[in-house]
Amino acid sequence: MKQLFCSLLMILCLGGMLRAQDPSAVKLQTLDGKTVTPATWADGKTPYVVSFWFVTCKYCIEEMDAVSEVFDDWYAEVPFRFIAVNTDDSRSLSRARAMAASRGWDSFQFIYDTNRALVRAMNVVSMPHVFLYDRNGKLVYTHVGYAPGDELLLLKELKKLK
Repeated sequence: MKQLFCSLLMILCLGGMLRAQDPSAVKLQTLDGKTVTPATWADGKTPYVVSFWFVTCKYCIEEMDAVSEVFDDWYAEVPFRFIAVNTDDSRSLSRARAMAASRGWDSFQFIYDTNRALVRAMNVVSMPHVFLYDRNGKLVYTHVGYAPGDELLLLKELKKLK
């Protein structure tokens, strides 16, 4: 009986893992409160970067500042979109919005994952975590963590998508 119970439990656990949420179907909020899904991000025209961050992550902020400083130059070379996915809970949402506005991150598209559904669906364990997708939504590069100069690795990968 114990063996049967363990077998059933294992089947249920594996079944749950197989039904993990599809990242493209996760519902997220934009800055103005609209609901979007990652399925809408691939437009067939421009590659896009998805960067996960939160307000108390020093390295996340350093990375976004570094990309923000060079965004216009990079965009002139390789048009792309930068989607900043904030993972703070709903209590910190206003702080995240204020930080984005005060730091001049105007070139970024902000998405809020307050329940961390996209974090779980994309298996993001540590932040900052950057994903680069081609214009059709195919993942071509990923990077975890940040040290000054890491943004140049992202530019190198973006140039490959010209």
